[in-house]
Amino acid sequence: MKRVELIGSLAAAGAVATARSLRAGAARPPDHVISAGETSWEVRPGLTVRTMAYGGIVPAKLLRMREGSRLTVEVRNRTAVPQSISWHGMVVPDWIDGLATPDVPPGDVRTYTFTATPAGTRLYHSIHGGGMFSGMFGPLIVEPKRERGDYDREVILVLHEFEHAIPTQGSMFNEQPPGSSTLSAPAMNMMGGGMMSGGMMGGGMMGGGRKNMLIHPARYAAYAVNGKALGAGDPIRVKRGERVRFRVINASATLTHRLALPGHRFLVTHLDGNPVPRPRTLDAVELGSGERVDALVTMNAPGIWVLGSTEAEARRLGLGIVIAYDGEHGEPIWRDGAQDAFRYQDFGVPGNAVHVDGIYDLVLSKSPFSPDAWSINGQIYPDTPTLHVRRRELYLIRFSNRSMIEHPMHILGNGFDLVRVDGVPTSGIRKDVVVVRPMMGRSEILFRADNPYGGKFLLMCHNWQHMKGGLTSVLSYT
Repeated sequence: MKRVELIGSLAAAGAVATARSLRAGAARPPDHVISAGETSWEVRPGLTVRTMAYGGIVPAKLLRMREGSRLTVEVRNRTAVPQSISWHGMVVPDWIDGLATPDVPPGDVRTYTFTATPAGTRLYHSIHGGGMFSGMFGPLIVEPKRERGDYDREVILVLHEFEHAIPTQGSMFNEQPPGSSTLSAPAMNMMGGGMMSGGMMGGGMMGGGRKNMLIHPARYAAYAVNGKALGAGDPIRVKRGERVRFRVINASATLTHRLALPGHRFLVTHLDGNPVPRPRTLDAVELGSGERVDALVTMNAPGIWVLGSTEAEARRLGLGIVIAYDGEHGEPIWRDGAQDAFRYQDFGVPGNAVHVDGIYDLVLSKSPFSPDAWSINGQIYPDTPTLHVRRRELYLIRFSNRSMIEHPMHILGNGFDLVRVDGVPTSGIRKDVVVVRPMMGRSEILFRADNPYGGKFLLMCHNWQHMKGGLTSVLSYT
């Protein structure tokens, strides 16, 4: 059963309460209006995609609000399929981003009201049809009530790929997911115009430092930062000595990306929008699908640079943006050489043993029943085990990856604390996505059942192909 079917089938149980909540939200004028519809988007000159987007732009407009403020959002569905939005990284009721969330039918309008929490770099995106294969996503920033702000300015970078086709067993390509992007030009070199070689389309791999080894991977023809391929969008202009806060959001449907800025280093201060106890300076940052990284960069190397993927093929297909110092001229420069490992545990501190009220062991693996099916404890969703939790109790969830690919595991409407990665203990790292590494990788999280609204939420792989293939479970407050 697909997620769109699940939402529709379970939403009926909470229809009365949900309708009441939506009517209450409709009593006040909306702070934001989000209109989902079809659009044509130019990724670079000569390459235009037909996709679905919010407000006709990719990414959608920035939503910015203060922590603790009440937010009313009106969602208008101008598409031919039901729509629903995930408020990724926000602690919200399940009638806002859970199993009780009603779809917005085609041609209809719904209004939602909720509290903006927690503070940090967040994301909103579609969870229907093409999901994150489409252009329906945008940055969301919840400003903290108090933050020192030790930087001169901020720059938001949203990473994405425009989907071309998904190979399946027995055929070269299957149909595109509803709402995903289609190209009005053939797959081409984003910078040079030649046919692609290597990479996904040529039989190799591209993406991040963690290789994206999918069994039947989505094949992308266009990569983008803030909706534009490298060289097609406006450069980021900086001044020497300036300290810039980069908020990097990986809105990819499937891929991990590793980014570097030659001649500069990143002081990583936040993971998934949450401050880390031990900031670290690295020459590259790495993000799985749905992850966010905040990092400070001191602009002390004048020139024209490429901030982009450390994978040559991904850069060639457009994953990068130009950084231009004032007064500098010439072609953008890229230099290989980023070597620093990006490990969650390096941002944490030693922790103490804690008492937990329950333990859940979740084994993530390839299902033998279908070439594109994935399982949790040997079961494909909706037959996967439900995690039952009681309010305010503490649970240890242990992920074990027995497949050859990574899995970015995410819990909607809730956060968690990372406590062990591949046998290495850590603490103080608050996240909502954890990438479980392939080939017996293990990640352990502490989950406090502290969503004040309770309800039922999806625990899912944020790789859209894996989620649709069954790598999903339900976390239910009791």
